[in-house]
Formats: sequence, C-alpha cells, structure tokens
Amino acid sequence: MSFELNNEKATDVLIWWVEGADGSIDYREEKAVGDVLEDVSYSLETFYQETMMYLGGLSNENLKKLVENAIEWGSQHFDEHRKKQTIALLYVIAECNGKITDEQQEKIDKIKESFGVEEPEDF
Repeated sequence: MSFELNNEKATDVLIWWVEGADGSIDYREEKAVGDVLEDVSYSLETFYQETMMYLGGLSNENLKKLVENAIEWGSQHFDEHRKKQTIALLYVIAECNGKITDEQQEKIDKIKESFGVEEPEDF
C-alpha cells in the first residue's frame, strides 16, 4: 500500500504518535481524535482505514522514520496557522485523559521545536 504524506496524513501520524505516548489509547482519546479530525475537516475514515492500517504493518524502525518524516513534512509544508493549529490539537488529544504525560509533552515539544512555534496561549 502506498502511503504518501500530505497535510492530513502527516497530521494523522503526529496524532497517533502523541496519542499512544502514554502506552494506551482509550475511549476518551479515540473520541478526542474524532472531534479534532472533524474540526479540521479531515476524515476519520482516512485516519483509521489508511493511516492506522499502514502504521500497524510497520516495524519499530520504520515507525520512527515515518514519524520523523511527518514532523519534517509539517515543518516544510504547513503554513504558520496550520503549525499552531496542529500543536493546539495535539494538546487537546494529550490532555483528554485529564493530564498530559511527560512522554506526550516531550513529543509535542519536539514537534513545536521543529515547527518553530511557541506554546499555545491556552497551555
């Protein structure tokens, strides 16, 4: 299956990376992902049927490469507004369990640094 990054798929990969940072993905996180994707007019179907199916078939090494590629894609292709919006959306997903874990914060910080954006005002 071909998996070429675009704005939606790069965002999907970053969501998956941050969402799973705490070691599990529960109902609240799944609901938050659905809400976030709907807010940015991305397809939940694409997230599950294309992105998640593709990720499920990758080795750990290839997953790491894909995450790095998605961060780089966003850094190079997202405009300033989309970069800030993506960071804010990742915070919403990470916070849906009541607390952002250290692992989630580290991942978001890495993305923020690559994107060259500051902390959203709400966080």
